[in-house]
Amino acid sequence: MKAVLISGGGVAGPTLAHWLARHGFRPTVVERAPALRTGGQAVDFRGAPQLEVLKRMGVLDPIRAARTGMGDIAIVDGDGRRLAGLPSEVFSGDVEILRDDLTRILNEAAPAERLLGDSITSMTERPDGVHETFERAAPRTFDLVVGADGIRSKVRELAFPATPCAISASTAPSSPSPARTGWTATA
Repeated sequence: MKAVLISGGGVAGPTLAHWLARHGFRPTVVERAPALRTGGQAVDFRGAPQLEVLKRMGVLDPIRAARTGMGDIAIVDGDGRRLAGLPSEVFSGDVEILRDDLTRILNEAAPAERLLGDSITSMTERPDGVHETFERAAPRTFDLVVGADGIRSKVRELAFPATPCAISASTAPSSPSPARTGWTATA
């Protein structure tokens, strides 16, 4: 059985661990946070193909049970007067769930060893696999290492040390302000 180390316990890490375990691999998920992270935005699942994947993973029912029940959106002016509205169907999918609920459900469904509160400190490719050292756990060798650890990926940093990561993002206000009457974006 092949041993796979997945760095990142958010959404992608336990999802990959689930499918790898189902196909005969032995996944280990390392997550630098000491517990599952809370917070984050809602995640939408839309359409039959996405719902079928969730069903095959055995997480569709728990995800439906934790759905957000998003309501319609109101667009207001600086004084809070309603200018227009949009039905929730425009923004939400067939199932919408908060990211921390999704992460919890996916981690519960993924049969993987967990190294919480730990992080990879070095990776060395050798003939027998990739030798990993950790901040806390004993060193080990894996057949494959996958970085699912987000924008500040430790795996990416160690595997490609001379390659900077450029990031571009936009944000919008989460609540109306008397000084704002429309959307603004910053980069």
